[in-house]
Amino acid sequence: MRGIVIVGAGQAGASLAARLRALGYSGAVTLIGEEPQPPYQRPPLSKAYLLGEMELERLYLRAPSFWAEQGVTLRLGTLVEALDTAAQTLRL
Repeated sequence: MRGIVIVGAGQAGASLAARLRALGYSGAVTLIGEEPQPPYQRPPLSKAYLLGEMELERLYLRAPSFWAEQGVTLRLGTLVEALDTAAQTLRL
């Protein structure tokens, strides 16, 4: 079985990865993001966190351990340079 690669580790990509597992998808799931951090909430970052009103851990969309527990591979700090959907390939 081929796996699913999700390009973009923002809220949409993270939600898709989690939902695939919740629906019982058992194939490989890889979430690729350019930033070095696990998926996090962007609006609170620019407001509460930077004002010192929120702890870093509360910014994450899921606990960092969630991804490994769900069998989702995170490729953080990784830029996808090209994507060919017809050939089902990408270049990092």
